[in-house]
Amino acid sequence: MKNIAVIGAGALSKIFCEQVQKQLSQQYNIVAVMARNIEHANSLAQTASALPCTTIDQFLSVKPDIVVEFASRDAVAEYGETVLKAGCDLVVVSIGALSNDTLKKGLETAAQEANRKIYVPNGAVGGLDLMQTFATMGPCKVEIQNTKAPKSLTGAPYLKDKVLSETEAEILFEGDVAAAINGFPKNVNVAVASALASESMNTATVRVKNDPETTRNTHCIRLTNDLMQAQLTISSRPDPANPKSSTSTAYSVVALLKNLANPIQFF
Repeated sequence: MKNIAVIGAGALSKIFCEQVQKQLSQQYNIVAVMARNIEHANSLAQTASALPCTTIDQFLSVKPDIVVEFASRDAVAEYGETVLKAGCDLVVVSIGALSNDTLKKGLETAAQEANRKIYVPNGAVGGLDLMQTFATMGPCKVEIQNTKAPKSLTGAPYLKDKVLSETEAEILFEGDVAAAINGFPKNVNVAVASALASESMNTATVRVKNDPETTRNTHCIRLTNDLMQAQLTISSRPDPANPKSSTSTAYSVVALLKNLANPIQFF
């Protein structure tokens, strides 16, 4: 049995912990939960029968095998290398952090030196294996469109001082991956994951669409090269407690851990 520790105590962390206990209790044990707010940490830790923490030293003192980050890009930047150097594998849910090449290279170096792994789950989409297949075939055209309701987009830095339409669908943004994640840090982690997997960080096109009539978060990824074409469209209901995220993100990490524990692994 391996020990799991969780950074973040929000809605997705709660779903994740519940599902690990329900589905993977024979393979994994949740030993610690860390949050900046001790009340939040206490609440989730009590549910998971884990140690509540507010500092990284206390968090790592229980010596987890795998640390799962559900917090933010800032948390990946602040704690990622420390976690890896402590001998833990790291699951990065806030994949937008890896759009920063300096941070990404620092994490890769720390993982290599500590002989640890950094895992990127599918999150709100899927098909990262297919995107990696495209990457092995050479350059490909990658287009990523994220469609969400106004309440899921509210608060994005790119939309400062902009009033979103409550009646008409509209393309709010079209540009590269770096600009997209900086403008919509809680909305386009999917774009970063897709671009990393398809090795198109500098060439992929990202669109963000506001649709007042939608009740789902919809992600459409198109990949094209001379030999193959693919289109992946995934729609999921936003998490009621956090409309900027899809509930499936938490389940994707459960699926990742299940895959790692199984003798037959799917790629």
